[in-house]
Amino acid sequence: MNTFNTVLPPVKIYVMKKLILLLFIVTVACKQDGKKKQLLAQERLAELEIKLDSIFEQVVKPGDPGAALMVAYEGEILIGKGYGLKNLKTKDPITVNTNMRMGSVSKQFTALAVLALVDQGKLSLSDTVYNIYPYDVFRNVTIEQLLHHTSGLADAEEAFFTEWDSTRIAQNKDVVDFYEKNPPSQSDPGTQWQYNNGTYELLAAIVEEVSGQDFADFSREHVFKKAGMNRTHFFNLAKPTEIKKRAYCYEKDSLGQWQEVDGHYLNGLLGAGGMYTSISDYFSYTQALRSKSIVSPETHEYIFTTTDIPIPVGEGEALAFLEGKKSFYAKGWEVSEDLATHGGGWFGTNTFVIHHLQRPLDIAIFMNNDRLFSSSLIEDTYQAVMTYLQEQNDREHN
Repeated sequence: MNTFNTVLPPVKIYVMKKLILLLFIVTVACKQDGKKKQLLAQERLAELEIKLDSIFEQVVKPGDPGAALMVAYEGEILIGKGYGLKNLKTKDPITVNTNMRMGSVSKQFTALAVLALVDQGKLSLSDTVYNIYPYDVFRNVTIEQLLHHTSGLADAEEAFFTEWDSTRIAQNKDVVDFYEKNPPSQSDPGTQWQYNNGTYELLAAIVEEVSGQDFADFSREHVFKKAGMNRTHFFNLAKPTEIKKRAYCYEKDSLGQWQEVDGHYLNGLLGAGGMYTSISDYFSYTQALRSKSIVSPETHEYIFTTTDIPIPVGEGEALAFLEGKKSFYAKGWEVSEDLATHGGGWFGTNTFVIHHLQRPLDIAIFMNNDRLFSSSLIEDTYQAVMTYLQEQNDREHN
């Protein structure tokens, strides 16, 4: 009868003990190495924040209107904070939840409202505007040309600066009325690129005409909610609604004193601008944009599809990191190789956003004053972030 001896020889017991001890040492070492790497990563991120604080504090002085900053990478906010005040009367500071006026960054959301109608089968990008408003000036102009600034149409908003009764608040229906008079076009449709705020305000009117909804309501239901932007609004001065946690817009007068400038008569125009959002809401939007969850995946592909007509040199974003790159306009974005960018400027507000097309990086700077483009803030922020990411990558691979 065979028996199984369960008692191991002394040599085997010794070897097993050594293996267990070695495994324990390796496990502890790995944990310590992981903690060390985590601490180093936290230190490097803290260094980036200190660097960015220094950059912003050169532009935003204590007691002044200021800025909100977002640096998001790989689905997380690396840096999200405010500098300066949202309200000079109450001295309330800007935070990641402060709603700030977007200026022309609003255009990408107007484009998404149009694409939502495409998703619903109510509109095609190849449709002519003449199908909606049968005015001769629109006969050969397509919806996509409006989106790409290649319609050749006159700019209604530009005309309103000199031809409008400034005691009345201009609204989008007034833009439609402007085009009904068939003003001379700047060029034939689809032949030249010319930035045009009026055509984006026309797009907002088209959204209302086709959907049967107020533009702000349609955008909230079909764009903002889908993007997780629960505190974002289009603001119409002719139909004022409360915007909670709002930053007021400021510019300096001839005596160097900050003055609130929210009451301009063109602040009833929506589409080219007029949107208020916060850093926290904008982060949600960037993640929805990357996950293609705002419109259908098929329609999403249109967002960064550009016109074939390049933006003329000197008319795009004049930034060193875009120098030498050809830029083409998409749906509310200027696309330059691996970057999609857009700036916004209006009375008492400057904004700039960067959406990297090849890596999960988004940067946003919102200001409730007009100092962004007269400083090196965008350049310095971008370079600091890219240096941080490069050093992070180098350390991970060494």
